[in-house]
Amino acid sequence: MADPYFSVDHRARVNLIPLAEGETVPDDDALEAEIPAPFKLISEVTRIDTNTARLLRNLDEHAAELVEIINQQSRKIDLVLSYVLAGQDTPEHRYQTQTLGGGGFTFDSRQPLAEGIRVRVKLFLPELSVAVYAYGELHPAGEAERYRCDFIAIREQDRDALIRASLQLQARQLKARAERRAQQDTD
Repeated sequence: MADPYFSVDHRARVNLIPLAEGETVPDDDALEAEIPAPFKLISEVTRIDTNTARLLRNLDEHAAELVEIINQQSRKIDLVLSYVLAGQDTPEHRYQTQTLGGGGFTFDSRQPLAEGIRVRVKLFLPELSVAVYAYGELHPAGEAERYRCDFIAIREQDRDALIRASLQLQARQLKARAERRAQQDTD
């Protein structure tokens, strides 16, 4: 995994599509033009949700009902987007991440993969309203069937979304661990 980025254990669907002979990784402008509309749409919705959450934090407690209504509307949009994104998932290219973060992810493959192969990446985190279209490079990750995919072309807003998602996942994991410990202490 790329050094400066934190990663967290998490299982997520990812499509890895090897680049064809002679196909190259696009530059930033070409990547932006190539990204399928559903990925751009969820990225924009996530950006709007982040800004809305920031504004809602500034409301006082009397606005609780308004906050709940806005959250319900956001969940409805997330459900529709998850359905639309399901059409971007191709089972023949599907893997499952083991860890993920802003620099890339690890995954297992029963078939050996060549080191340094470049792939088109479609990463799906519907529970966090994140979907990323990027390019990566594969490397063995130490264990027999484990590989690492380092991002080599990714929009910065998508990297930021993955970083935020990693931190949210870690917070959930830490909270669950604390709850288990508290439950054990009461038993």
